[in-house]
Amino acid sequence: MSDNLFERPVLAHIRDFARSRRVCPESTLAAVLVRANCMIPPHVTVPPIVGGRTSLNLFAALVGPSGYGKGGSESAGRDAIEFVGATVPQPLLELNPGSGEGLAKTFQVTGDENVVHTALFTAPEVDTLSALMGRQGSTLEGELRKVFAGESLGFTNAQKHTRTHVPRLSYRAGLVVGVQPRRAGPLLNGADGGTPQRFVWASVLDRDMPEVAPECPGVLEVKVPPFPSRPDGGFVDLYVPDEPREAIDSHQLAMHRGDIEVDPLAGHALLTRLKVAAALMLLDERARMDEEDWRLAGRIMLRSDATRVAVQREMAAKARGDNRARAWAADERDEFASDRKLIRCKQGIIRWLDRLRDGEHLARRDLSPKLKAELRPYLSACLKPWPFLRSPRQNPPSLPRHGCSGCCQSF
Repeated sequence: MSDNLFERPVLAHIRDFARSRRVCPESTLAAVLVRANCMIPPHVTVPPIVGGRTSLNLFAALVGPSGYGKGGSESAGRDAIEFVGATVPQPLLELNPGSGEGLAKTFQVTGDENVVHTALFTAPEVDTLSALMGRQGSTLEGELRKVFAGESLGFTNAQKHTRTHVPRLSYRAGLVVGVQPRRAGPLLNGADGGTPQRFVWASVLDRDMPEVAPECPGVLEVKVPPFPSRPDGGFVDLYVPDEPREAIDSHQLAMHRGDIEVDPLAGHALLTRLKVAAALMLLDERARMDEEDWRLAGRIMLRSDATRVAVQREMAAKARGDNRARAWAADERDEFASDRKLIRCKQGIIRWLDRLRDGEHLARRDLSPKLKAELRPYLSACLKPWPFLRSPRQNPPSLPRHGCSGCCQSF
């Protein structure tokens, strides 16, 4: 893991704090980035560079085998930084994700004075998210995509008391998911809709973990800068410098012109990078993004892309292994069934031979119709013990009666 991700003092603090807790700095940083964006008021948005305004809601996937510190990284991220300021939600509401309807109900205005505008959703194990998405009629994946962009949430049901509606850009949300590489299907299966590109992917394994845990540097206070108040019914556009604007604009232009080398879903990755830059800006106690935030976010996203590709390879290897296992099982099942039918065919021949009287013969052509249709293909294999039947020149007209030394012993 390259330390150029942690060149700023606040990021170096996160690295040292994580290693003092024996967790990976990279995954801890990803968890902190999500929490940082939860400190920005919902009315502060990404300006309409493409289409309309977009929310700063951010998602992270912490990747590693079971028991390797996914939950520990999130806990270290919670403890490493204390956000202070007038706009900081106290405390930050942390919830487990449920149904798509449940997401909307979290932020729905019902007349209660304690209206929720900011929430952090956490799923320590992706299996929980997988089960929720796998339910019949589940809307969770689609609603999470809406949450990422800050779109309106809710459902217009027939009954008034079951209707939900949350206006667009009226809430701030974050999502942190613990992902075992071979169980990442719920996130990767939505690749055609851009779901993987909406996440910052971070490994929980630190190859450079020191032999001796460093001393814990303590909690660092980060002062959330004041953001302009929300105008009546309006929004405050976050300042975005020229470099990210030009990168996003160039991507859109190439996509519209049909450049085959441009991935249409890369637009989601650029938006995620812009949100990471906003989190880095806030961690540096600034309300104005600069180009260095964008460049540092680019390095983080390069690590994210590498982690996501590694997970995709793990999933592909698992799929190949599963396919081979299914093929072997199918071959074994077919072989067992074939052996059983061969035995049944032999038993059928013996039963018909037992019915012959002394001196009677049974022609081969008359034996085949007496067997069940599923056993007839095995007739030739059963008759192979009689060598003379395989010679066209000998061509005996019938089988000997059961009891001779040529057939009984072969069965």
